[in-house]
Amino acid sequence: MRKTALYVTAWFAAGAFAVTLASVGVSMVSDRVTDDDRAPALSAAEVQDQLDGTTGGDPELATPDTTSTTVRPDPVVTVDGEPSTSGTTPTPPTSTPSGGQGPNVNVNVTTTTIAPPVAPAAETRTYAMVGGTATLRFTAAGVTVVGATPKAGYSVKISDVHDGGARVEFEGESHRSRVDGWWESGPRDEVREED
Repeated sequence: MRKTALYVTAWFAAGAFAVTLASVGVSMVSDRVTDDDRAPALSAAEVQDQLDGTTGGDPELATPDTTSTTVRPDPVVTVDGEPSTSGTTPTPPTSTPSGGQGPNVNVNVTTTTIAPPVAPAAETRTYAMVGGTATLRFTAAGVTVVGATPKAGYSVKISDVHDGGARVEFEGESHRSRVDGWWESGPRDEVREED
């Protein structure tokens, strides 16, 4: 029985020694292959050169030669309800100056042109006040009084005010009605009723 135990122990020791030796051998070969065959790290400039194809690097990394031009449909941009179209401007293919070694690069540039904001259209407003009714027409050029009708017992006075604006006043014995109109990026007004 002792002899069998000795053989079994020797057999396990030989197996453990073989496994350890194999592990050391594999790790030595693996380290050598990994360290020696690994490509060196590329700098940012080298990466860009590889992408541009100017260094004559790996042709699989280079961009394929393209001679076609793609034109996308014109988008429509709406500004204040007014459609404005834009053009698509493809740029012609360009090649690298290295004697044709690099690929042609085709770049499509889309330019969107937005029309300048359109001034609001002219507008006419009518004001029914205690002293009478006034109608003003607002435009970017200024405000004009279209009509001013005083009620019984009131008089009317029309005057120009700041920067092309207009004022209509209805004045009675105990009450005064006034409307001021002006243009500031659109029609603006102020109505006052005073006793």
